Amino acid sequence: MTPAQGETALSPTFKAVLYGIALTALARASLVVAVCIIMDAFGSQDLGLSLRTAVLAFGLLGGAALGRGLRAERASEFDPASRFYALALVNYFICYAALLAGSFLKPGGN
Repeated sequence: MTPAQGETALSPTFKAVLYGIALTALARASLVVAVCIIMDAFGSQDLGLSLRTAVLAFGLLGGAALGRGLRAERASEFDPASRFYALALVNYFICYAALLAGSFLKPGGN
């Protein structure tokens, strides 16, 4: 639905945008940690190694998204830049969740 003449479209508030990013990050981080636990349960890979791999992979993805966001911002393309920044936040949250889950492991094993 488009706004009528003289009306402006309501843009989401900063708080609503951050809430959406946080929910997305929490859902994706839960999925990644669950997949790591399932891989450990079926014996294909150690849980600690799976979590460290997730931290590395999503850290690299977050860095790439942040770099693309900075390039888009320098080119005055603010809408794509904001999307890349949000993607970087989600990837870094996944890293943090995997690090947190890994910190609960016993030092000698699972």
